[in-house]
Amino acid sequence: MKNSIRYFVGLLMFVFLGCNTISTADISPTPILTSTPDFTPTPERLQLINGELEACLLVSAAEVEAISGMQVSSEQGYEPTKENTLVLSSTGCRYVLKNSGEVIMATSADTDTTLLRQGNNFSASEWFQRMKMVDTDMAGKATTIFKLQDINDLGEQAYVKMGTLISIHVLKSDIVYWFSTRPIEDGGIGYDALYKLVVIALQRAP
Repeated sequence: MKNSIRYFVGLLMFVFLGCNTISTADISPTPILTSTPDFTPTPERLQLINGELEACLLVSAAEVEAISGMQVSSEQGYEPTKENTLVLSSTGCRYVLKNSGEVIMATSADTDTTLLRQGNNFSASEWFQRMKMVDTDMAGKATTIFKLQDINDLGEQAYVKMGTLISIHVLKSDIVYWFSTRPIEDGGIGYDALYKLVVIALQRAP
């Protein structure tokens, strides 16, 4: 199972966001935002259903549109099983452009129950630490491609990985959240917009 971690991360990124690449020779993370986003709804907290969380309820398509300026719709994402097949899952969500169907943002929410269903014998907290360990190792070996930076004001622990994708990982109340997009120049919504949407999503977190 430990050897499947890298495969799992790579497959998630491929399924949700595709495999387009950009030049990453001189990536420097955008400074972490600490101010309250301009778009400040007052969402109700979500409840777990059978121990799991429906990711598409964390951020609405209207909220993505308000912050990104892009017209999108949301749809449940796919996740890999331990047999390395893909199944439709409410614990993953994709936001796609209405005019082209291109995925511009993806989210997931993994609880202990979600991970057990996927065949992983790790708690959410352990899973977060293992993911961060893998990402730290990747960033250390490819310093011109990946950069990591801790985020101090999201959940108990959080970090952003900058590269061909921009991914924010959060551990909050024993749930691992993943939010990802591409840089603006590559058709994504960029770090600043993604961060604002993460703040909104975590207001709904159980």
